[in-house]
Amino acid sequence: MEFHARMEHFLAKHADKIQGTLSCFDRILFRGYLPFFSGAAFAAFLDRRGIRRPELKSFLLRQAARLKEHARSMAQREGRPFQYFGGRVRKEDLARQIAERDRIERGLVCVFSTLEPCRTYSIRWNHASYIQPARRKCLFLYYYFMDPDLGLIHVKLQTWFPLQLQLYVNGHEWLARKLTRHGIRYTKLDNAFLWIEDFPRAQTFADRLVTVGWVDLLQGYARRVNPLPGDLLDPMQYYWVTAQAEYSTDPVFKSRAQLRAWSRACSSTARAPSPRRMCWPSSAASSTASSRGRSSPTSGRRSSKAACWGIGSNTA
Repeated sequence: MEFHARMEHFLAKHADKIQGTLSCFDRILFRGYLPFFSGAAFAAFLDRRGIRRPELKSFLLRQAARLKEHARSMAQREGRPFQYFGGRVRKEDLARQIAERDRIERGLVCVFSTLEPCRTYSIRWNHASYIQPARRKCLFLYYYFMDPDLGLIHVKLQTWFPLQLQLYVNGHEWLARKLTRHGIRYTKLDNAFLWIEDFPRAQTFADRLVTVGWVDLLQGYARRVNPLPGDLLDPMQYYWVTAQAEYSTDPVFKSRAQLRAWSRACSSTARAPSPRRMCWPSSAASSTASSRGRSSPTSGRRSSKAACWGIGSNTA
């Protein structure tokens, strides 16, 4: 509430310099969990399925192989790339390049796989609760989809039990598609709106992101990437939590000169938190942006590509 009050004070103080303001969800991460809350819960599941201890390792490896084959088959069926990465790579940037190159407007873009640390289970034969939590490395599958409403998203699946899922969406991409459908022109570069034809109407749409039918949407993607709940794990379903939700407020200045003057004043004081970033209209303010960029804005320095400043924690 204190930050909100300071933001309102900032906007009121600089109202004559600001063309419009947009508050919108940015990066959102959902995590999906199956009801394996402990080693004992997983052991109880194995007992119900009649899986004996000597069979456990081969059983788990078969399920992991099945998930990998499911991903490979989906990519092959839809004519999309399936690629393993042994080192670090900017997967989202690569997926976006593939989508633009192949003009993917809807559906699967690609599937990437890589080894990452995970929370899984280990076997302790000398303990009554022979399944215990452990930290290991396993194969993760990254499905990239072009969703008609959300834009580029990824669904990340851990191939070892407990088969945790993660789904990433970007609120600014969702809003951009909403504005396009309703004929509201805008200029968007990277992850920031530099100009919007109708700021109040855009804010009305941005506020509706929370009304999306998230549970049905998330369960739908879970069923697409993980076939096990359809048979082996039936009737289990994922339950979902919001692991991360970023919310930004972007004041758009009327001119570069006004923003530069404000930034000079800002650099000489350190009193109150500032809005996350400040933007001014670009020279292409009369056209609708079609370019896409990084999923998060430049922070702490002026972007070399966008007419947008990422301000730390100082304001004037």
